[in-house]
Amino acid sequence: MKDRETISLSTVLGGIAVIGAVVGIVALVAPLAYQQGAAELRAERGWAATPQATRDVQATQAARIASYAWIDKQRGVVAVPIERAMELVAAESASPAGGGR
Repeated sequence: MKDRETISLSTVLGGIAVIGAVVGIVALVAPLAYQQGAAELRAERGWAATPQATRDVQATQAARIASYAWIDKQRGVVAVPIERAMELVAAESASPAGGGR
């Protein structure tokens, strides 16, 4: 039989230290990455840090979709309340000249 190579204690301890260091780094970085992703998701969805702040953001959003506003005055682009916009689209698609589908 062939002689087996022996592994020294320092090699084993070194390997364990490297694995421990990698696990430690992952344990530190993973929560930070999760928190960053969660913060981006909250911002994207309009969620705030407190319930009152969330209600304020929701009220602002509701006011925006319920009112008229200029988007680009020079080009004549206007924001229309969502209910009115749906009525206009329905009427346009129902008319023969509107190119209904």
